[in-house]
Amino acid sequence: MLYMAQAGYQPSDILQQARSFEEKTGIVVNLSFFEYEDQYNVIIESSKKKTADYDIILVDLIWTADFAERAIIDPIPSYLVDEVREGIIPEIYSAFTYDNRIWAVPFLANFQLFYTNMELLHRAGFIRPPATLEELVDMASTAKKMGVIEYPLFDSLRKQEALVCEFVWLVGAFGGDLLDQRGNINLTAPACRRALEFLVNLLDAGLLNPYSLHSEEVFAAEVFIWGDSLFTTNWTFLTGLIRESELPIRRSGKASLIPSVRAVASKGDTSSTISGFQGLSVTRNSLHKEKAWRFIAFLSSPEFQRKHLAEMSVWQQVWTEEITLKEDPDIELKKQQILRVHHRPIHPRYREVSARLQYWIYEALSGNVDSQEALENAQRDIDNLLQ
Repeated sequence: MLYMAQAGYQPSDILQQARSFEEKTGIVVNLSFFEYEDQYNVIIESSKKKTADYDIILVDLIWTADFAERAIIDPIPSYLVDEVREGIIPEIYSAFTYDNRIWAVPFLANFQLFYTNMELLHRAGFIRPPATLEELVDMASTAKKMGVIEYPLFDSLRKQEALVCEFVWLVGAFGGDLLDQRGNINLTAPACRRALEFLVNLLDAGLLNPYSLHSEEVFAAEVFIWGDSLFTTNWTFLTGLIRESELPIRRSGKASLIPSVRAVASKGDTSSTISGFQGLSVTRNSLHKEKAWRFIAFLSSPEFQRKHLAEMSVWQQVWTEEITLKEDPDIELKKQQILRVHHRPIHPRYREVSARLQYWIYEALSGNVDSQEALENAQRDIDNLLQ
């Protein structure tokens, strides 16, 4: 099995579960750990061999269509399809659905939340986090004018996948999506333009720290932990960092729903977020498929996930259990937020699509082109790519 030595369930947790599986079944699981940035290329190289280096791989949702189209992974067997559909919400398993089949058993339910430094917010004269993006701008502007903080917002906007993640939830917050009703990528829709203009305006107004353009998610989390931003969005791991911190943010850091604009919220879409789910798949060239699916079922089970509640379980039954309510004070918030999740386009050539989108969004944020031109250029490049 190939696993990620980075975010999510930790290697020590996976190793312990593998040992338990061996004790129960006699089946030995050999684990290899790679950084996220290296996983994709390792999987591609392994897929070229007659016999797999790995029987099981951890799949980022953005690789699903790619790996399915290239025949790198098998769809999950029917008995696991039934378990997934019965125990996991569609908002999660749809991320691994392509060509009407599910290609990975959901394992990590990662998505973004909104974070507020309540001490700084109170100093600016407000008592609760913003309920709309308009309120966010108003609160940030007030905090800056009062000298509470020079740059109220900080985020991860460097030219990498994180930038697309921020853009997707923002488009959702403006009532749109990157796909049109026919399932085609449409970046010229009004919600896309407004979302990008919103980010550009935050930079121009001095409300968004310009170093955000050089930051990834872990650094953005550290900025918030040290009290150097009033607002940020980030993955659910930040809730754990806040609770574990010895700094004042332990008392003042508050997670809440990512707000939409007022016009969208008034229609019921009060929030928006982005999915970062990961799943477990069996490789097409594996010689041990039956054993591999058995271990996936064992590893991804509710029994395993309720022992490791630092991550939100993919299983609905775990969300309402007493131990979850005790160990995760944010579980009710997470349950609400995950229902507002948006996926990046599920497409076999998504990595190439993303690279072009990253480039042009970053050009707009850097002030080299305006928002409309950036999106038109991105649309042209992507249309040429997918012809």
